[in-house]
Amino acid sequence: MKRILFTSSFSIPDDYDQEYEIDYIPFIYVEIYPYYEIIKYIPLDVDSFIVTSKNSAKAIKDIKLEGKFFVVGKSTAKELYGQNREITFISNYAEDLLERMLETDIKKYVFFKGNLSLTILPDTLRKNGVEVIGIESYKTILTPHKIDKIYDAIVFTSPSAVRSFSSMNEIPKETIIFTSGKTTAATVRTLGEYKIYYPEDSTKESILELIKKIIND
Repeated sequence: MKRILFTSSFSIPDDYDQEYEIDYIPFIYVEIYPYYEIIKYIPLDVDSFIVTSKNSAKAIKDIKLEGKFFVVGKSTAKELYGQNREITFISNYAEDLLERMLETDIKKYVFFKGNLSLTILPDTLRKNGVEVIGIESYKTILTPHKIDKIYDAIVFTSPSAVRSFSSMNEIPKETIIFTSGKTTAATVRTLGEYKIYYPEDSTKESILELIKKIIND
Protein backbone atom coordinates (compact mmCIF):
# COMPACT_ATOMS: atom_id res chain seq x y z
CA MET A 1 0.00 0.00 0.00
CA LYS A 2 1.31 3.44 -0.98
CA ARG A 3 2.17 5.86 1.81
CA ILE A 4 1.07 9.49 1.45
CA LEU A 5 1.82 12.40 3.76
CA PHE A 6 -0.53 15.39 3.81
CA THR A 7 1.31 18.34 5.34
CA SER A 8 -1.89 20.12 6.36
CA SER A 9 -5.21 19.19 7.89
CA PHE A 10 -6.94 17.95 4.77
CA SER A 11 -10.17 16.01 5.24
CA ILE A 12 -10.89 13.49 2.51
CA PRO A 13 -13.65 10.94 1.82
CA ASP A 14 -13.47 7.69 3.80
CA ASP A 15 -13.38 5.50 0.69
CA TYR A 16 -10.34 7.41 -0.58
CA ASP A 17 -8.54 6.97 2.71
CA GLN A 18 -8.88 3.18 2.44
CA GLU A 19 -6.81 3.01 -0.75
CA TYR A 20 -3.60 4.32 0.79
CA GLU A 21 -1.75 4.57 4.06
CA ILE A 22 -2.22 8.24 4.84
CA ASP A 23 -0.71 10.43 7.55
CA TYR A 24 -1.91 13.95 8.29
CA ILE A 25 0.78 16.05 9.94
CA PRO A 26 0.08 19.81 9.73
CA PHE A 27 3.25 21.83 9.22
CA ILE A 28 1.44 25.14 9.56
CA TYR A 29 -1.19 26.53 11.89
CA VAL A 30 -3.58 29.26 10.74
CA GLU A 31 -5.04 31.78 13.16
CA ILE A 32 -7.95 33.71 11.64
CA TYR A 33 -8.39 37.12 13.22
CA PRO A 34 -11.76 38.14 14.69
CA TYR A 35 -13.82 40.38 12.41
CA TYR A 36 -13.66 43.34 14.80
CA GLU A 37 -9.86 43.39 14.47
CA ILE A 38 -10.21 43.62 10.68
CA ILE A 39 -13.16 45.93 10.16
CA LYS A 40 -11.51 48.93 11.82
CA TYR A 41 -8.89 49.08 9.04
CA ILE A 42 -11.33 48.98 6.10
CA PRO A 43 -11.73 52.44 4.49
CA LEU A 44 -15.30 53.52 3.83
CA ASP A 45 -14.47 54.79 0.33
CA VAL A 46 -13.31 51.44 -1.10
CA ASP A 47 -15.67 49.06 -2.89
CA SER A 48 -13.19 46.72 -4.61
CA PHE A 49 -11.64 43.85 -2.72
CA ILE A 50 -8.92 41.27 -3.36
CA VAL A 51 -9.23 37.85 -1.72
CA THR A 52 -6.59 35.26 -2.63
CA SER A 53 -7.16 32.59 0.01
CA LYS A 54 -9.99 30.74 1.70
CA ASN A 55 -8.62 31.85 5.07
CA SER A 56 -9.11 35.51 4.15
CA ALA A 57 -12.59 34.73 2.90
CA LYS A 58 -13.45 33.10 6.22
CA ALA A 59 -12.04 36.06 8.13
CA ILE A 60 -14.48 38.52 6.54
CA LYS A 61 -17.62 36.37 6.68
CA ASP A 62 -19.21 38.53 9.40
CA ILE A 63 -18.28 41.86 7.81
CA LYS A 64 -20.77 43.70 5.63
CA LEU A 65 -18.97 44.67 2.45
CA GLU A 66 -20.68 46.11 -0.61
CA GLY A 67 -18.61 45.94 -3.75
CA LYS A 68 -16.67 43.85 -6.23
CA PHE A 69 -14.47 40.92 -5.29
CA PHE A 70 -11.46 39.76 -7.27
CA VAL A 71 -10.65 36.22 -6.22
CA VAL A 72 -7.97 33.55 -6.54
CA GLY A 73 -9.12 29.93 -6.29
CA LYS A 74 -12.42 28.12 -6.65
CA SER A 75 -12.50 27.14 -2.98
CA THR A 76 -12.05 30.81 -2.05
CA ALA A 77 -14.85 31.76 -4.42
CA LYS A 78 -17.12 29.07 -2.98
CA GLU A 79 -16.65 30.51 0.51
CA LEU A 80 -17.45 34.02 -0.74
CA TYR A 81 -20.49 32.88 -2.72
CA GLY A 82 -21.75 31.40 0.54
CA GLN A 83 -21.50 34.90 1.97
CA ASN A 84 -23.51 36.33 -0.98
CA ARG A 85 -20.57 38.35 -2.26
CA GLU A 86 -20.46 39.86 -5.76
CA ILE A 87 -17.50 38.19 -7.47
CA THR A 88 -16.25 40.07 -10.50
CA PHE A 89 -13.47 37.69 -11.55
CA ILE A 90 -12.07 34.35 -10.44
CA SER A 91 -8.71 32.94 -11.49
CA ASN A 92 -6.65 29.95 -10.49
CA TYR A 93 -3.52 32.04 -10.07
CA ALA A 94 -2.66 35.55 -8.95
CA GLU A 95 -0.89 36.31 -12.24
CA ASP A 96 -4.11 35.79 -14.21
CA LEU A 97 -6.07 37.84 -11.70
CA LEU A 98 -3.54 40.65 -11.94
CA GLU A 99 -3.85 40.77 -15.72
CA ARG A 100 -7.61 41.16 -15.47
CA MET A 101 -7.40 43.80 -12.73
CA LEU A 102 -5.04 45.95 -14.78
CA GLU A 103 -7.67 46.01 -17.53
CA THR A 104 -10.17 47.75 -15.24
CA ASP A 105 -10.30 51.42 -14.33
CA ILE A 106 -10.31 50.66 -10.59
CA LYS A 107 -7.64 52.66 -8.78
CA LYS A 108 -8.08 51.52 -5.19
CA TYR A 109 -8.43 48.09 -3.60
CA VAL A 110 -8.47 46.50 -0.18
CA PHE A 111 -6.39 43.32 -0.11
CA PHE A 112 -7.32 40.87 2.66
CA LYS A 113 -4.14 38.89 3.24
CA GLY A 114 -2.15 36.71 5.59
CA ASN A 115 1.07 37.64 7.35
CA LEU A 116 3.05 35.50 4.88
CA SER A 117 1.10 36.32 1.72
CA LEU A 118 3.14 36.92 -1.41
CA THR A 119 3.52 40.57 -2.40
CA ILE A 120 3.76 40.20 -6.18
CA LEU A 121 0.13 41.12 -6.84
CA PRO A 122 -0.11 44.27 -4.68
CA ASP A 123 3.42 45.39 -5.61
CA THR A 124 2.63 45.18 -9.33
CA LEU A 125 -0.66 47.01 -8.93
CA ARG A 126 1.10 49.82 -7.05
CA LYS A 127 3.74 50.09 -9.78
CA ASN A 128 0.86 50.65 -12.19
CA GLY A 129 -0.59 53.50 -10.17
CA VAL A 130 -3.19 51.49 -8.26
CA GLU A 131 -3.54 52.00 -4.52
CA VAL A 132 -3.70 48.76 -2.53
CA ILE A 133 -4.55 48.77 1.16
CA GLY A 134 -3.34 45.51 2.68
CA ILE A 135 -5.24 44.32 5.72
CA GLU A 136 -3.86 41.31 7.57
CA SER A 137 -6.78 39.01 8.28
CA TYR A 138 -5.05 35.82 9.37
CA LYS A 139 -1.68 34.58 10.55
CA THR A 140 0.20 31.53 9.32
CA ILE A 141 2.48 29.98 11.94
CA LEU A 142 5.08 27.41 10.91
CA THR A 143 4.95 24.19 12.95
CA PRO A 144 7.86 22.04 11.73
CA HIS A 145 8.32 18.40 12.77
CA LYS A 146 11.00 15.81 12.20
CA ILE A 147 9.64 12.98 10.05
CA ASP A 148 11.09 9.46 10.36
CA LYS A 149 8.89 7.60 7.85
CA ILE A 150 9.56 7.32 4.14
CA TYR A 151 6.59 8.30 1.98
CA ASP A 152 5.81 7.51 -1.64
CA ALA A 153 4.18 10.91 -2.01
CA ILE A 154 3.95 14.18 -0.09
CA VAL A 155 1.17 16.73 -0.52
CA PHE A 156 1.82 20.43 0.03
CA THR A 157 -1.01 22.97 -0.13
CA SER A 158 0.98 26.16 0.49
CA PRO A 159 4.50 27.57 0.15
CA SER A 160 4.54 28.02 3.93
CA ALA A 161 4.04 24.28 4.44
CA VAL A 162 6.99 23.59 2.13
CA ARG A 163 9.22 25.96 4.06
CA SER A 164 8.12 24.51 7.39
CA PHE A 165 8.68 20.91 6.24
CA SER A 166 12.07 21.59 4.68
CA SER A 167 13.36 23.37 7.79
CA MET A 168 13.67 19.99 9.53
CA ASN A 169 13.42 17.39 6.75
CA GLU A 170 14.90 16.49 3.39
CA ILE A 171 12.68 15.15 0.63
CA PRO A 172 14.04 11.95 -0.96
CA LYS A 173 14.57 12.39 -4.69
CA GLU A 174 12.23 9.50 -5.53
CA THR A 175 9.30 10.98 -3.62
CA ILE A 176 6.39 12.17 -5.74
CA ILE A 177 5.28 15.68 -4.81
CA PHE A 178 1.74 16.99 -5.19
CA THR A 179 0.96 20.66 -4.66
CA SER A 180 -2.17 22.78 -4.74
CA GLY A 181 -0.77 24.95 -7.53
CA LYS A 182 2.23 26.28 -9.39
CA THR A 183 3.24 28.80 -6.72
CA THR A 184 3.67 26.04 -4.16
CA ALA A 185 5.36 23.88 -6.80
CA ALA A 186 7.87 26.68 -7.46
CA THR A 187 8.75 26.70 -3.76
CA VAL A 188 9.40 22.93 -3.86
CA ARG A 189 11.68 23.42 -6.88
CA THR A 190 13.96 25.63 -4.82
CA LEU A 191 14.80 22.49 -2.82
CA GLY A 192 15.91 20.40 -5.80
CA GLU A 193 14.71 18.38 -8.77
CA TYR A 194 11.50 16.45 -8.02
CA LYS A 195 8.53 14.97 -9.83
CA ILE A 196 5.91 17.60 -9.04
CA TYR A 197 2.25 17.49 -10.02
CA TYR A 198 -0.54 19.97 -9.48
CA PRO A 199 -4.08 20.32 -10.88
CA GLU A 200 -5.33 23.10 -13.13
CA ASP A 201 -7.44 24.39 -10.27
CA SER A 202 -6.66 24.13 -6.58
CA THR A 203 -9.86 22.51 -5.32
CA LYS A 204 -9.59 19.59 -2.93
CA GLU A 205 -11.41 17.34 -5.39
CA SER A 206 -8.96 18.13 -8.19
CA ILE A 207 -5.94 17.41 -6.01
CA LEU A 208 -7.36 14.07 -4.86
CA GLU A 209 -8.26 13.08 -8.40
CA LEU A 210 -4.73 13.91 -9.59
CA ILE A 211 -3.14 11.89 -6.77
CA LYS A 212 -5.20 8.83 -7.72
CA LYS A 213 -4.33 9.20 -11.39
CA ILE A 214 -0.57 9.57 -10.89
CA ILE A 215 -0.08 7.00 -8.11
CA ASN A 216 -2.26 4.36 -9.74
CA ASP A 217 -0.65 4.65 -13.19
